[in-house]
Amino acid sequence: MQLTVVVENFCTNRLLKTEWGYCLYLESPVTRLMLDTGSEVHSLVHNLTALKINPREIDHLVFSHAHFDHTGGLLDAVRIAPQARRWGSREMKRQRWSDADQKRNGGGGPLFESILTDPIDTWAKVTDEVIAFTVPQNERDPRFVNAKNMWEETEDGKIIPDTFADDLSLLVKGKNGVSLILGCAHAGLPNILRYAQKTFEVNRFDTVLGGTHLSAASPEELPVWIEELEKYDVCRWRPNHCTGFKAAAAMARVFEDVDWAGCGTRIEL
Repeated sequence: MQLTVVVENFCTNRLLKTEWGYCLYLESPVTRLMLDTGSEVHSLVHNLTALKINPREIDHLVFSHAHFDHTGGLLDAVRIAPQARRWGSREMKRQRWSDADQKRNGGGGPLFESILTDPIDTWAKVTDEVIAFTVPQNERDPRFVNAKNMWEETEDGKIIPDTFADDLSLLVKGKNGVSLILGCAHAGLPNILRYAQKTFEVNRFDTVLGGTHLSAASPEELPVWIEELEKYDVCRWRPNHCTGFKAAAAMARVFEDVDWAGCGTRIEL
């Protein structure tokens, strides 16, 4: 199984474009799956071309959640890969708002209720090698969930702190074992690891890759996160996107194999 980071904040290849956004591609003889579609700057199509990934071969398009930095390229993706089945949490239909004053459209809304061909309520087997899953609210330690300046709109129009009910991650089976692929880990990275271990009986993770949202942890809180992450057997940590430099540096001081998975990164799972 080859994983390619298509869109991310930082580049490892001068031919690519970066943006505050996220997209990756998983490819094997039985899996051709794209997770997320990048942001509003529309780096997606350019980078797919530069990386020689044919969108007409994509069988599955999965959304980790509804925020615009992960769904901004949605229309581009549907245009260039109309054949792909579209997976995501049913809760993407909730309208999201951003910033302290709750005025900026953050993503989500009714569009996603109609665009998904395969809505997910809890978890789903996307291919023989990939499971997409959400973490229930009662399985989340609130210490590792930060909704600062992120909001959602209820059915009766009230604005409340984002519950991140749509946050979805992937378990991927490769030749080296099972890996955990994240979007932004809004459900809380320790919560996601614990739930995956408990629900899917994963005792060892080959790779944990993606946005960890560790940037939301204050300097005082970060050691608590790191201490919690030390409970899990992870061979390779490949954080990116919303992780933050200081958090990635803190991880590198504790764990043996940590590297930033920038735009253009290719690894074998």
